[in-house]
Amino acid sequence: MFLQKLAEVVEANMQNDQFGVEALAEQMNMSRSNLHRKLKQASGQTATQFIREHRLHRAMELLKQDDCPIAEVAYAVGFNSASYFTTCFTEYYGYPPGEARNKLLEIPLLDSSLDHQTGEKQHKTQRIGKIVIGGLLVLGLFISFFLYQQWINGSDGQDVINTPSDKSIAILPFRNLNLGEENLYLSEGVMNAISRDLSKMGDLKVISRTSTERYKASGQSAKQIAATLGVSNLLEGSIQRYDNTVRIEVQLIDARTEHQLWAENYDRELKDLLKIQSEIAEKVALALKTTLSPQEKAVLSQTMTDNAEAYDLYLKGVYEHQTYTTEGNHRSLKYFQRALALDSNFALAHAGMAISYIARAAIFGAELSALEGLSLAKPFLDQAIALDPTLVEARAFNAFYLLYHNWDFEGAEQEYRKAVVTNYPEALALYADFLNFTRRHEEALFLSRKLDKTAPYYPNSRMILSLYYAGHYDEATAFAESRAKMFTNYFTLDSYGFLMLNTSKYLKAIELFHQVMDIEGIRYPRMLGWMGAAYARSGQTETAQEIIDELEARLVITDAGSVRFFIAVIYTALNDKTSALHWLQAAYEQHEMEMPWLISEPQFYPLHEEPAFRELVDKVGFSNIDQE
Repeated sequence: MFLQKLAEVVEANMQNDQFGVEALAEQMNMSRSNLHRKLKQASGQTATQFIREHRLHRAMELLKQDDCPIAEVAYAVGFNSASYFTTCFTEYYGYPPGEARNKLLEIPLLDSSLDHQTGEKQHKTQRIGKIVIGGLLVLGLFISFFLYQQWINGSDGQDVINTPSDKSIAILPFRNLNLGEENLYLSEGVMNAISRDLSKMGDLKVISRTSTERYKASGQSAKQIAATLGVSNLLEGSIQRYDNTVRIEVQLIDARTEHQLWAENYDRELKDLLKIQSEIAEKVALALKTTLSPQEKAVLSQTMTDNAEAYDLYLKGVYEHQTYTTEGNHRSLKYFQRALALDSNFALAHAGMAISYIARAAIFGAELSALEGLSLAKPFLDQAIALDPTLVEARAFNAFYLLYHNWDFEGAEQEYRKAVVTNYPEALALYADFLNFTRRHEEALFLSRKLDKTAPYYPNSRMILSLYYAGHYDEATAFAESRAKMFTNYFTLDSYGFLMLNTSKYLKAIELFHQVMDIEGIRYPRMLGWMGAAYARSGQTETAQEIIDELEARLVITDAGSVRFFIAVIYTALNDKTSALHWLQAAYEQHEMEMPWLISEPQFYPLHEEPAFRELVDKVGFSNIDQE
């Protein structure tokens, strides 16, 4: 009766895209926590899952009945975005809504109005049919559960789940045939550019550069690499530079047979590098029997810059940025500046400048205040978008600007949706953060899994945080442990420490935060804040106070790093709500970078019912959005 009543309420609000958990709880005359607890006991679902799955079931019924446009079906069941509806439908049913009618298999029912003479025979046949169908359903559920467990646990069964399509490809690191490492940036840059071009083709699944990086000088066969990455094809190559000429050799391999599908050698001048990259991408697409739309052909033929030296400097800037170090960020900024001095209409270089400035203000860089870094980035973002409105790098970080500088949640989400169309890893990661900020944790987990699938070795995975917020603590811990074996960088240990802190494993959290600060040689305010909270909650209050003193001393030197925000984190862990709210108010007044994390920072959960905290929530803009 409880589930039936829930279904009736959701049905009555089916077309209301603003209907969420808060409204459902209100109409059921229950608190959100009671609704969550009772629904979990009754069905194992969260309220968000219940609403979404009911909408998807109704969508399937509509698709069965009429030949309605997908957009109309989406809006009829309460989705305000046809693309998001398609994403949810495909994730839930395993195929897009456009294929739903083809997937519906009609099983004829036996006629129950048979005469007495044939009734017994038909009844027996019907019983047998039901037994067979029931057995098949049970078997199907068992197999589905087994495969799901294999997928979740990342065991050998993953290869069964991730059966690669013929139009899936991974681009392996191009070999640098020059002596020394001065041209490494060139081989990586060419590889990145080809990957970018292929990612714009809707028919292709392209595994990112960060996922294939680990196969440099790997002794594994093409079949082994492809099986691990879940693709059918591999593109490998080499590059060698002689002054202003370049030689590129590429070959496309069918990984299942290890047969060559296509190969080409290019001996060109360096100024033709952009054309070579686009030509390679187009020939790969054709070899995989991909049909290119006129728009995709236009994108491939688009010239980002006619200045070979500017492009060379841009590739050097990207290479330095991807070291993910403070020194690398500084060098990348200089390369992008030099590229723009040669070609002021180079959209990618404008985007590179903006990203470098934002990195200096972000929690990782912690060199500039939020307002300073974002203000420096904005003119470059605007220029990049004016030059190329489809540039996903610019769209992703324009969304970042709107969120962190303007606290414009609606505008930021619109930009993020434009940026994730090609599965650009930074866009997927940043959009997942946004969804976690706004308590749309199931959506955030979906995007994080998508990022992990298309870029399994992306250094700043959002899986740990998204699994935590979705309540999958064991899976989050398992993922963090396996990740830490591959990466001992800031990003991994930061997220791992966050998980340990917020699952009450305080000593482990302290150990991880010390480890990363020792590796980097930098005492990051965020890690100090979380480490201080771990000390406070483990009873080491004097050490927690010492970290507060250290952070306050830092404020005399610089505003960078959201210091006030993390002082408030420690005071909350010390159960000093008055001081915590004082420092949060100061963080708001200084427009610190971390403020969008306000309602999703777990250490602040004890403050959520405080009037002063609710006032801050409204000021930052959370009251203007649907948080479910």
